[in-house]
Amino acid sequence: MITELALLRLLPGSAPAFERAFASVAPLLAEADGCLRHRLVPTLDRPDVYLLEVVWRDLAAHTQGFEPSDAHARFMAPLEPMLSDDPIVVHVPAGERS
Repeated sequence: MITELALLRLLPGSAPAFERAFASVAPLLAEADGCLRHRLVPTLDRPDVYLLEVVWRDLAAHTQGFEPSDAHARFMAPLEPMLSDDPIVVHVPAGERS
């Protein structure tokens, strides 16, 4: 398992609309082959920055399966207009929670 961490920087004041848009497209992510779970959380430091955490079966499920898919394009379409910049995405080993 691996964890994708995506830092999403929003246009000022767009957080409520972003949360609504994310809720409408979250099933596309949840139903993606290899997606085990996800969560979207606002940061405490900056009101227009969110962290998307997605646990994938493996890196290929995300980078070769979901990323190039039509589902990913449909997932991102309503979100991108509210982003102030490209997401910062990293992948880390999924570890046991303590």
